[in-house]
Amino acid sequence: MSDPRLHFVIQTMNHELRGLGISQPRLDRPDAMRAGRLRRRLRGLVVPPARVFASRGRDLPEVTIRPAVVSDGAQLTRLAEVSERRLPSGLVLVAEVDDIIVAAMPVDGGPVLADVLRPTLDVVQLLELRADQLRASGLRRAA
Repeated sequence: MSDPRLHFVIQTMNHELRGLGISQPRLDRPDAMRAGRLRRRLRGLVVPPARVFASRGRDLPEVTIRPAVVSDGAQLTRLAEVSERRLPSGLVLVAEVDDIIVAAMPVDGGPVLADVLRPTLDVVQLLELRADQLRASGLRRAA
């Protein structure tokens, strides 16, 4: 048998906790309006990535996607240091922009090495596309 006073105390505490839950903001679920304002403010502070356009008197840079060779070791080491990652092993694709390696990616998957001082998003996407093509052609040959 339960004590009626205990039942009354539990009901009172439940009522108070519900009242606190309604009056206090929930920090684990941000308010939709606050998130929108915060997101708009953060988007206003973001600098858009640099885009490569042909300006007058200047051609578009030449981009080359190719497998890495032994002579690329020094440039790959520099990229690994700048990216703060290890040198990848296995077949590695590199992206050259005007004869300078700006990104490298292992075909078997793994972290991408990219030059943080240059806009490399487009080049990394090209590397990912080429790696997917090589994986798909390798799977077809094995089948």
